[in-house]
This record gives sequence, C-alpha cells and structure tokens, in this order.
Amino acid sequence: MIKKITLKQLRNHKYLELSFDKPFAYIQGLNGSGKTSILEAIYFCATTKSHRTNDEKEMISNGEPFASVKLWTDDDRYEVVLSKTGKRASINGVEKRKISDFIGHLRIVMFAPEDLELIQGSPQERRQFIDLEWMQLHKNYLRHLNTYKQVLKQRNSLLKKLTLEDDLTFLNILGEQLYEVGVKIIEERRLFIQELNTFYKEAYQRFSSHQVDLIYEPDVDEKTFLNALKKNQKQDILYQTTQIGPHRDDLSFRFNGFDAKSYASQGEQRLMVIAVKLALLALIKKKTNQHVTLLLDDVLSELDEERQKLFLKELPKEHQIIMNSTHHIEGEHIQMIYLKKE
Repeated sequence: MIKKITLKQLRNHKYLELSFDKPFAYIQGLNGSGKTSILEAIYFCATTKSHRTNDEKEMISNGEPFASVKLWTDDDRYEVVLSKTGKRASINGVEKRKISDFIGHLRIVMFAPEDLELIQGSPQERRQFIDLEWMQLHKNYLRHLNTYKQVLKQRNSLLKKLTLEDDLTFLNILGEQLYEVGVKIIEERRLFIQELNTFYKEAYQRFSSHQVDLIYEPDVDEKTFLNALKKNQKQDILYQTTQIGPHRDDLSFRFNGFDAKSYASQGEQRLMVIAVKLALLALIKKKTNQHVTLLLDDVLSELDEERQKLFLKELPKEHQIIMNSTHHIEGEHIQMIYLKKE
C-alpha cells in the first residue's frame, strides 16, 4: 500500500506532500487544483511514463530545471527525477540504470479519460497498452520488445539504402532475427489478451448485460511471419520500411459482436474501458498474488447516478484505491483529501 508521496516542481505543484492512512483515498477539488497531476505522478513513479503526454518534460513546472516524485509503500521507497536531459529512477536509494529493472516493482493500474482512446484511437495506442501492461508482469517480454525494436530499426535503415539489384544476404539475416523475436511477442500478446479477456467479461457483466469481447488481431501469425517477410522483401525495399510484423498488430474491442468504436455509445465505451482496468487488477493479483493500487481519474463523469452508485459498490475492496473527482462522495472507510486551487 502507498503510504506517502511528495511532489516537487511537478505541473502546478511546487511542493506537495500527501499521506494515505486508509485503503480508499478520495481527492476532491475544483478543476485546476491539480487532482489529476497527483495520480499522474503516482503512475509516473511506477512506470516512468505519463498517461497524459508523450513528452514527459511537460510535467516539469514552468521555469524549473527538474521535477521529482518520491513515494513510500509499506516496504520500499521509490523516486523518479525528471529533468530536461532525461530521468533517473531509484528504489530505496539505489539507482536503477535500466528502466526494465525499475518497472514492475510498484504495481499500479490506472483509469483516466484519455483511456477512451483504447477504443476510439489508433492501433499504436492499443499496442502501447498491451506492451506497458504486460511488461510489468513479464520481464522477458520487455527484453523481447526492446530487441525487436532494435532489429526493426536496423532493418528499416538498411531498406533505405538497398535497391532491388543489391545483395540481400544481410536483409535476410535481419529478417530471420526479426522473426525469431517477433514470434515470441505475438505469442505473449496472444496469451495476455486471452487471459485478460476472461476477467474483462466478468468485470463488465457487473455493470451491463451487453456482450463484450477483446480480440487480439496480429498483423501476421506465427506460422506465416517468416515467409511473409521474404515474400514482401521487394515491397519493403520499394517503400523503404518493414510493412508487416508485430509493430502493426491491433486489439479489437467488440460490443455485441460489432466494433465498439462504431456501435457502442460513449457511456458504454467508458464502462468497457473501466472493465478492462478492473480485469487488469484481477489478472495481476492472479499472476503475482500481490495487491495493486488502483488510480481512478475523473471516473464518475458521464456515468448516470445509478451507474455511479453501482460502480462505487463494485470497486474491489482488497486493493488500495486512490480516486479523484469534482463529485462528492462520503463514507467512514474513505479518506477525504481536499485540494485548494493554487
């Protein structure tokens, strides 16, 4: 359980210290008071990524040289320092040179309004979701992913220099290397979505009687990947890029058998994404037998009053929950944290 966090020069928080003494913390405040920035900081401290921007330097307060997040759990102390030149991450004062050595220690699942892009957005956003969530559970997957990206970069660089008359020996070697690690990525992604889908359907049924599905859509399957790479060589040389492989995979959200992007309402899409996050909680618990912290950013918006009550009732009791909203809720089991607008 997260016990305390301090933020320094992060977004609109010059300095903020918060302690959590109950499993359910509810951060309330007006828009602009920095509620979301607190959840962003916790998520950043677990994954070294922001859920709001791809340019993490935007998190540094205007005019400041760096931002830092410190976080204490029952057992450990985490710190991430972000500057214009990069970021440093440490656990219990020991710096982790590789991000892969840092990610996965502090287990966080987050819902934010931006997550609706999982349904409405591009395949790249869905791939990033798969990769970030699965790498926290499987170190090998992160290694496979990094290797694949390196080989893909090499292959694409070579394709820009080749003509159809050139010797393609090195291209073949890179193709085989891409296949060897790509197959592992396809298999891992297939397994992840398969396992997640079971928990997802269960979670969604708590809120609605509609039928939902997560379907992994690999760009090419394991059996045909190598042959497809060889068959596509001429096209790859002409277009100067690798046109097939896991870097083009997608994930389909189905609603009553149809594409959710076109057939599910905004409210239903929101429930689907919430259910995915609750499914992640259950999957992580099953895989690690550890409790997880669930971050909920403005989750009650666009849910009617009846579904708000149902959602709050169905929240898992065994995990720590840190939630923010402009809505008012209360209860003896809830730690209320009020933020003033700075």
